Amino acid sequence: MEFVMALADLRAEASCPICLDYLKDPVTISCGHNFCLSCIIMSWKDLHDSFPCPFCHFCCPERKFISNPQLGSLTEIAKQLQIKKQEEKRVCKKHNQVLTFFCQKDLELLCPRCSLSTDHQHHCVWPIKKAASYHRKKLEEYNAPWKERVELIEKVITMQTRKSLELKKKVKHRAEEVKSEFEQLRLFLQNEQETVLR
Repeated sequence: MEFVMALADLRAEASCPICLDYLKDPVTISCGHNFCLSCIIMSWKDLHDSFPCPFCHFCCPERKFISNPQLGSLTEIAKQLQIKKQEEKRVCKKHNQVLTFFCQKDLELLCPRCSLSTDHQHHCVWPIKKAASYHRKKLEEYNAPWKERVELIEKVITMQTRKSLELKKKVKHRAEEVKSEFEQLRLFLQNEQETVLR
């Protein structure tokens, strides 16, 4: 049961928030969220000025995404580790035994007899529970730097927004000063002109 929950979590992490299926050609956008390349292109299709994240609604300043092949590989592993709900699909078709092992090289679920066969003799074969735990941890490790980058970007955006507001205030204040100086100069010249005319 614990393994099934771990696989469900792994599937959630390896799924696109738009199509809700496994990520295909995954890309990462400015806020750190991942999407299928085709899904994010369609989501931003008719946008020109700002590009909101379909998941967190963070407004990305430009139509930019980074290809994420490592996440693509982890998604493939998540697909292979996914246990089907139907009991018959969890059984080896050759030996009619429960699939309890995972071949790291072939990304394949194996029964005890298949795991000892010559097909997987020099491959890294380990229990499914251990494999799921390992790959889930790898996925979390991979996501951690992205989360840090998102936090850093959010701090930079907050700081830049604050600086922008301060600059706008200074510009407005200076504009008012210039306007006041100009008005004083206009009155002075008007008085001088009247004096000359007299």
